[in-house]
Amino acid sequence: MHRIFPKKMVRCLARAVPVVVLVLFGQVEAAAQQSEREVQVLDSLSEHPVPDVEITVNGMPQGSTDREGKAQLRWHGGASATVRFAHVSYRPLEVRIPEASREEGPWMVHIVPRDIHLMPITVGRAEPEIIYQRPDLHAADLLINDEGLWVLAYEHPRMLRAEGDASKEILRDVRLVLLDTAYHEVASCPVPEDVFGLRHDLRNAVVIEGTRHAFGVGHIGDDLVLAPFGLEELRHAVLPWTDTIPHWIVGSNANASYPALDHLAFDPLNDSTRKICSVVDTFMMDLFRSEYKYLKGPEKVAAMNLAADLGVEKEVVAGYMTSFSRNVWYKPLYAPLFVVGDTLLVFDHVRWRIRKFDRSFEGAGEVALPYQAKSEGRYWSGNLLQDRATQQVHAVFQRNGTVWLRSIDPVTGALGGPFRLANSYPERVQVHAGRVYYIWRPYGSLQKRTVYREQMERR
Repeated sequence: MHRIFPKKMVRCLARAVPVVVLVLFGQVEAAAQQSEREVQVLDSLSEHPVPDVEITVNGMPQGSTDREGKAQLRWHGGASATVRFAHVSYRPLEVRIPEASREEGPWMVHIVPRDIHLMPITVGRAEPEIIYQRPDLHAADLLINDEGLWVLAYEHPRMLRAEGDASKEILRDVRLVLLDTAYHEVASCPVPEDVFGLRHDLRNAVVIEGTRHAFGVGHIGDDLVLAPFGLEELRHAVLPWTDTIPHWIVGSNANASYPALDHLAFDPLNDSTRKICSVVDTFMMDLFRSEYKYLKGPEKVAAMNLAADLGVEKEVVAGYMTSFSRNVWYKPLYAPLFVVGDTLLVFDHVRWRIRKFDRSFEGAGEVALPYQAKSEGRYWSGNLLQDRATQQVHAVFQRNGTVWLRSIDPVTGALGGPFRLANSYPERVQVHAGRVYYIWRPYGSLQKRTVYREQMERR
């Protein structure tokens, strides 16, 4: 039996069908507008995946990344979306979902660590830099000036030597090598005789002291040329003069056999000489002069006659006659003069004073020498070095093979902080432009003697 619906109910059903269709269609369309894409979060420094990164889209939590730094994002494609990434060890990142988010593949996001972790490093001073090393030659001596670094290289030392040269190193088969400012070998030449070492004149130009001659060094094109001259001229006309000031050449008449010296200034235009000051080791001088008392009668007569001929005191002649300076307890006088700015500094180690003079050679005061008076004084090597580029004077100390340098304040005489050389028992130590140069080779090794350089610490 068929059921008959009223006409009014049929009309209501007819109206409801389109509404249901529209609702279902809207749900399908809304589902079609929802987007989904994989994202991977990486460390901006290491490019490693970052797990446990909390993600929100438009303020709605999206979970966190897995061990591979990946997560699945879901958002409505028709609406703007802002994604926020947060992690306790990284800076928060907030970005807009790019239009390219519909492309295939994961969306790569880089986050920056809150603390940047560097690789472990050892903090310390720089290793000494090798400046000159040859597999066939030793470095025997060095000198730095405006032309570059001069190295005296040799194959063998001379084992047999005269009695007077027993304490000196004599080199044979020697070459003079010039390195440029980049320490590349630019020129070299052989030295035609055995050599004692490198010396320099008042302008810091290189001079070679040989066993029979001295050699000045010149240039012809790219070649080095040696100009020989006499050893007496070297020792009496070149080496005594150490520096210059306007209109004057300064030097001394120091003699290793005599316990006194005069610092002098020479005017080459007027051919005149002025005495700056005298330094006398009074204790050693008394012993030196007392030698006259122990001479025999004929020897005293000879001393008096020679003194009259030379115009000096007979006691001075007697000290030379008896070879006083060969006594084991005799100590040569060391009182160098250095030009620092507009001041002449005389380091009087007898009186433990730095004596200052202006360019008119008038006294400008004195200050104490602290490296002699303090406990560290027993480690002073007895040597001072001047950096010709900066004019800074350094005291050299040594203990058990360890060498360190301390700058000297020319105003107060105070010592700067110590700079210790990395290698023990260095030789031929020099300072130029704030760098220390020296010759060294490891103990017991087959390495040839090598020139090293170290940068002094700036204070």
